[in-house]
Amino acid sequence: MVKRLMITTLILVGINQTVFSQSFSITGSTIEKTSQEPLEGATISLHQLPDSNFIKGVVSNSLGDFELNDINPGHYFISIQFIGFSTYNTSELHLSENKSLGVISLKLSDVFLEAVSVTEEKSLFENKLDKKIYHVAKDIMAESSSATEILQNIPSVSVDINGGISLRNSSNITYFINGRPSAMLRRGASSILQQIPASSIERIEIITNPSAKYRPDGVGGIINIVLKKEIKKGFNGQVGANIGTEYRYNSNLNLNYSKKKINYFANYGIRRSAGTSLYTDNREFKNINNGNINGKYLETGNSSPNGLSHSVFSGINYKMNDYNNVEVAGYYFLLNTVYNSFADISSLDSLGNSDYHFTNTETNNEFEKEAEIDLTYEHIFKNNEDHILSFEATHSTFNEKEDLSYNQTYNLPTSSTEITKNLIQKNGYQQEFMLDYTLPVGEDSEFESGYSSEFVFENLSYTQNAIPTQFLFNQEIHAFYALYGQSFNKFSFKTGVRAEQAFIKSQLKQPIDSLALNSYFKLFPTFHLGYELNDITELSLSYSKRIKRPDADELNPNLEYSDPRNAEAGNPNLKPEQIHTLELGYQSTFNKITLNAALYYRYKYDGFTEIQNNIGDSLVVSTITNLNNRESGGIEINLSGKIFKKCDYRLTGDVFYTTINASNIGYSANRNSLSGKLKAYSLIKIRKTTSLQLNAYYRFPKITPQGERSQYYYINAGLKQQLFNNKASVTVTATDVFHTYKVTRSFQSNDLNQIATFQRKLPVVYIGFTWRFNNYKEKNDLEYEADSLKK
Repeated sequence: MVKRLMITTLILVGINQTVFSQSFSITGSTIEKTSQEPLEGATISLHQLPDSNFIKGVVSNSLGDFELNDINPGHYFISIQFIGFSTYNTSELHLSENKSLGVISLKLSDVFLEAVSVTEEKSLFENKLDKKIYHVAKDIMAESSSATEILQNIPSVSVDINGGISLRNSSNITYFINGRPSAMLRRGASSILQQIPASSIERIEIITNPSAKYRPDGVGGIINIVLKKEIKKGFNGQVGANIGTEYRYNSNLNLNYSKKKINYFANYGIRRSAGTSLYTDNREFKNINNGNINGKYLETGNSSPNGLSHSVFSGINYKMNDYNNVEVAGYYFLLNTVYNSFADISSLDSLGNSDYHFTNTETNNEFEKEAEIDLTYEHIFKNNEDHILSFEATHSTFNEKEDLSYNQTYNLPTSSTEITKNLIQKNGYQQEFMLDYTLPVGEDSEFESGYSSEFVFENLSYTQNAIPTQFLFNQEIHAFYALYGQSFNKFSFKTGVRAEQAFIKSQLKQPIDSLALNSYFKLFPTFHLGYELNDITELSLSYSKRIKRPDADELNPNLEYSDPRNAEAGNPNLKPEQIHTLELGYQSTFNKITLNAALYYRYKYDGFTEIQNNIGDSLVVSTITNLNNRESGGIEINLSGKIFKKCDYRLTGDVFYTTINASNIGYSANRNSLSGKLKAYSLIKIRKTTSLQLNAYYRFPKITPQGERSQYYYINAGLKQQLFNNKASVTVTATDVFHTYKVTRSFQSNDLNQIATFQRKLPVVYIGFTWRFNNYKEKNDLEYEADSLKK
């Protein structure tokens, strides 16, 4: 009897422990009652009965869905809240199994029914301690501009007259598309970004000092371009078109269809970019022994590119369940540009007499095709939503062709005509594989690790007057990284290291056959510290080691002619740049004014620099070599806020210095320079549906080892009028309103002085129209039209 009683007791205790050791989940979805649109960001709170104690809470996702996990059996109720809506409370829930609440409709609070509308609006620019976020949809210029033109509005970023992009005075940048390294933008990013419609971009993120999780390429840091990818139930979209001066036009179409667990998205853009640039190029050739002038070269001309591009971004996202998500996306870019240029060229001897005079007519038919496909899989472990395993695979290909023709008509010393033809062909592929793992360690710490591999192949072929050259490039990189981060009250840190093994093979096939092999192993440590002084002020300190690897063009020694008097050549002996970067950040908000400041320092060794040499017959060849070292640093300050209630403003100042040690290329003393830039932005709400945007830019001069670039300044403006209850809009934009954008570059060496100028012929003006259908909402705000609910 005693045995039976003991057995029975043990069984009951075991059953009791089994029952009470179980945990359950509650799921559901929130929508707005009238429009049936999902409510992202609704707060879901779990309370225990009978005392209504708060147990835990979550926030609904972009589809309005939510899930509360690890709940013990018992009696509860749930409260759902959203700004401007009446609170929804469930009846008593007896939890003894997983429970679904289904779809819950929230209605506007009576307090807001008499208001015209309630808008929760994102600011144009968010300056976080680890990155800067620019919400492109808030920029009026984005309706008609390219990605390049929008980038110049972002603090830390500069864009020159030729579309060249620099980040904190460095043109070496790693580009991401949708958070992943972009194979498409790995090479020739400038020309592609000038063709991507800004209206297809949701936001742009700037990461100046990335952690070890990211590849260390890019001296300046990372620019992440996030394309529009709506996730909204049903079918919706947006279409827009713009027409501009000098026969410019562009159009963009965004489409989205979501049903249950599957979301389809597509974006198509067409852009015709045209316009005339004016330039001069004056050179003095010197005797290397005494510095006397041996002769002069004078060129005045214009260039008129006429480019037509098509870009397609499309994909499918499948949410298998709450813990597994897979996405397949593809990007296709096609560009055909015809460059027509005309130049008047003359040469003078040492006495000022004419040696020759001719006109040069150039035609360059350029074709470029890029394609990329990405596969992404993400698994969230059931025990913790921050416990994640993800895998990504990318394959991209490119194909370029340039057919150049030069027609030179002489009238001195005799009348004659010379025709030169060059054919440039480039093709190749890139493959990347990435595996990332994130493991929370307790409540305030986290461990991350991962592996990535990259395989690059490029084939470069130049043919000048039927004489061919060929260069092959192979690069293989394997990397492992590990990161650990932890928070202690107001203090937080994250430190890590990335280990990389690179194998590089450069092979010159023609005119001679030679092979160069290079391999190296390097470590790239990083750390990030953060400290909250109080509720409104934060400090950060970060360090990273980065690298710039020479690409195929920079290693290829064969000459590539841009015209008969200018050519470029790579350097097969070029070593990778290596950079140490240190940054101190400050962020504070007071009286509705936000102040962000960053003090940064870079030490670069084996840095790349461009060298120009005169090799006879007025031919100047630009090549690349390594400097001994270069130090640079600066301070960047951003001040933003409101003037009254209808005018947003942002002022940005960036002052930086550079010290160049070029003793290894013949300069005995260091060269120092203090330079910088200023930007001003303002958005004025003239009426509720009418906005005016003004952007002003000023760039200080910049030095190089052989010269400098002059100052330049300009102003852009945009006007936007919303129509039909914000379903449509009309915009007018103007770039370089007062036609002040002019750049002068100078070069000096022992045997050459050169001064070149560049400017647009006319300002760029666009007028455009955008239509949003089926309740497509711009990402910059959440707006609820209360008037429609007053009936």
